[in-house]
Amino acid sequence: GREPDYQGGFALKVLHAYVDQLNFAGMVFDDAIRFYLSGFRLPGEAQKIDRIMEKFAERYSLQNPTVFVNADVAFILAFSIIMLNTDLHNPSIKEERRMTKEGFIRNNRGISDGGDLPEEFLTAIFDRIRENAISLKEDDEARERTGEGKEEGASTLSPSVLNPSAFFSNHYVEMDRTRETNF
Repeated sequence: GREPDYQGGFALKVLHAYVDQLNFAGMVFDDAIRFYLSGFRLPGEAQKIDRIMEKFAERYSLQNPTVFVNADVAFILAFSIIMLNTDLHNPSIKEERRMTKEGFIRNNRGISDGGDLPEEFLTAIFDRIRENAISLKEDDEARERTGEGKEEGASTLSPSVLNPSAFFSNHYVEMDRTRETNF
């Protein structure tokens, strides 16, 4: 890009160095996305998200070579999951306009080199994203400190779900520590 942040490719070098330190081997795909995005907040610009998720897809596919036929499939699905999260958890989207499981499966038809990913694979991802919004740990903690969402019927969704941002909980930090210990 032409932004000062990208002069000399510094930001991309940092991204590549960050991704190259992560171990996604054996992780469920959407858990790997949560883990990946736990270290930073996604920007709001689609072009930047594209670069960030492309690097994730390359690394995930390298470490899990039997999950997808190539990294492009992982990239398309990762971007689709971010959009699904936003769609399902954005409070400004009316319930009747939200993505359905069938719609998510339909949107991801043919992404595997012209073939479809297994329906049960996509269904499981949809269910996990619906049940557990990808949100920023720091936003969750701030909500707890201010008491937001405590009253009956109040939304506990983070403002970050309005933007396809990023995420997280201590569960993934513990997973990483366990991997390091077992290594």
